[in-house]
Amino acid sequence: MAKTATITISHCWQDYFRKHDEGLGTTYERFILHHFFSSLKERYNIQTVLEAPSFGMTGVSGINSMWWASQGAQVSIVDQSSSRLEAIERVWREAGLAAEFVYQEPATAELPFADGSFDLAWNFAALWHVKDGEKYLSELSRVAKKALFLCVPNKQNVCWVLRPHNSEEYELQHINTDWILSCLTPRGWRLMETGFFDVPPWPDIAMKKENMLKMVGLDGLLKSKESNNSPGLCILDYFSGKSPQMEKDIMKYGFLENSPNWLKKRWGHHRFLVLQKA
Repeated sequence: MAKTATITISHCWQDYFRKHDEGLGTTYERFILHHFFSSLKERYNIQTVLEAPSFGMTGVSGINSMWWASQGAQVSIVDQSSSRLEAIERVWREAGLAAEFVYQEPATAELPFADGSFDLAWNFAALWHVKDGEKYLSELSRVAKKALFLCVPNKQNVCWVLRPHNSEEYELQHINTDWILSCLTPRGWRLMETGFFDVPPWPDIAMKKENMLKMVGLDGLLKSKESNNSPGLCILDYFSGKSPQMEKDIMKYGFLENSPNWLKKRWGHHRFLVLQKA
């Protein structure tokens, strides 16, 4: 019997640009990231930001760094698909925010920036899409002068075995935090903080969270914004000013983010590393 191919974000990213319906889970992730950004901005006085690579998660690609631009930082976005980069640039323009958009050949890990060009280099759930992970990390190390912020899927989550992560497109070693540190500490970076985050009340499964909550009888948790009559939930409406209350609505689900570490380790969807130039 022929093996059925798993449909992953690499195969369906265009859909999110056609209809900006990211769903509750992705929107929640984005707002949780803003809390980390705020802390990093204050700690390191971040003025210049590189997100590379930008592709990795579900939802509209390449918009996680919009928070930085909204705070006045100079942002550069790197993507390894020219068509996706054009779509990313378009949604940034529609949101009224500016960034530099840089195409990177898929076969290379080299970044076209001078040494120390950015206060912060970061990415979210993107490293396992990179073929030469060690070279890519060395490039991030080279172009960042203050801090690195790296986020990877949490393999210790109880639902990890249910997620589609065995596809040939994924480089699983690249999301091992020990491996990441083994690449960066010899290059003069010191680990300042690590932990688990993105700890919503729903499990980390490859399903739209609105559908999952309804399936288990918890659809009462859904707010009106995520109802069937909604045109779709997307953080682009927050940045464009169409839904200024969105953060307040979404963060009602964030009551587990300050849970004990043992719970976050088993329920958190992602893990983070904050590194500082030694």
